[in-house]
Amino acid sequence: MDFAVPILVICGCFLHFVAAYENKTASQCFKVERGQPKINLNCSMINDGPGMILMTSAFHGRSYPRQWPMVKDLTKCNHIPGVPLKCSYCPEDCTDSSMNLAYDWTKCTGKEECESYVMQASMGRCENQYSDYLHVDYSCIPQKEVFDICDTTDKWVQEGSIRSPNYPNHYPTNQKCMCTLEAGWGTNGIDLTFHELLLEKNKEDQTCVDWLMIKNGNQKTKKCGEIFETKVNVPSRKIDLYFFSDDKDNDKQTFQYFERPLKGFWVNFKFTGANIRINCKKVPLYDPILSEMTRPTTTTTAATTDFTTDVTNVTTTIRQPIVKGDTRKKKVGRNNSVHKVGASQGDSSSASTLCTISSCIHLISAMLMMLMK
Repeated sequence: MDFAVPILVICGCFLHFVAAYENKTASQCFKVERGQPKINLNCSMINDGPGMILMTSAFHGRSYPRQWPMVKDLTKCNHIPGVPLKCSYCPEDCTDSSMNLAYDWTKCTGKEECESYVMQASMGRCENQYSDYLHVDYSCIPQKEVFDICDTTDKWVQEGSIRSPNYPNHYPTNQKCMCTLEAGWGTNGIDLTFHELLLEKNKEDQTCVDWLMIKNGNQKTKKCGEIFETKVNVPSRKIDLYFFSDDKDNDKQTFQYFERPLKGFWVNFKFTGANIRINCKKVPLYDPILSEMTRPTTTTTAATTDFTTDVTNVTTTIRQPIVKGDTRKKKVGRNNSVHKVGASQGDSSSASTLCTISSCIHLISAMLMMLMK
């Protein structure tokens, strides 16, 4: 009898398996004994190291009246240990997620821990009744599975994420780095999910000051400004991601009336049906792609004149008058320049009389005095 033996070939490389993400839930009642209610998200310790917070969903809920029998069957509810049952989400509760605009959850994205004040709200989807609790779902992504675009990396992964240096804090200046993503096989294209991108943009012309560029063959696309939870499919098995920051250390910028910290970026990547090789490194200054993308834009303009002049260098051609009593003739060359009186015909060095403004004034004054005698 023949036996089929599965064989795993990984191109001579070790496959780096991604650790499982840990999904978590947090909930907070609005009626507290003292102070303003606040909710805590914590990814400081998952598996064998710290994680990064990635928001999934958030909504307000009303726990009363619950329609199911008054039997505390906790299996029907998403009960969180240490949290009262009335503050936990149950399937039959009326919920409303439309008030999420009141919270800026982006301040928690990428952090190990995050604390945010919450407030009760009137729920339009629940006949304008006031909410009893706020429910939050989030994931903890292992930090070790998020690659720094400026660190030297060469691994095969099933999927992964790339971040800017120092994320979720402000990225350093003068960064020039790149990562190459290349799938082993397939034609599905590489999926990129921008969990967060906050990079400086020029306020006047909206061009990118600091940027993340996606290079697919000859196609190049810069990303900057603010981007949250946006998916992009690049129809290729191989792409390059370039990161550039200039020498100006601006750590905040206003986007659509909200001032946000320039945290950098956190981008997830995967290729359906194949593993991906990720190769990251710093880019030298003479890199042709970087040089092309950072070259100042040139425009054709009319010629201009610089009116700032050093007066001491200004020279003027003077026609020297023949002094009364001087019988010598004035010799004029082909270029109509006037020869100095008393100079020989063959003296080519005195083809014209050039003097500075101050010496011209003295010469003219002397001639006027002679004429007045």
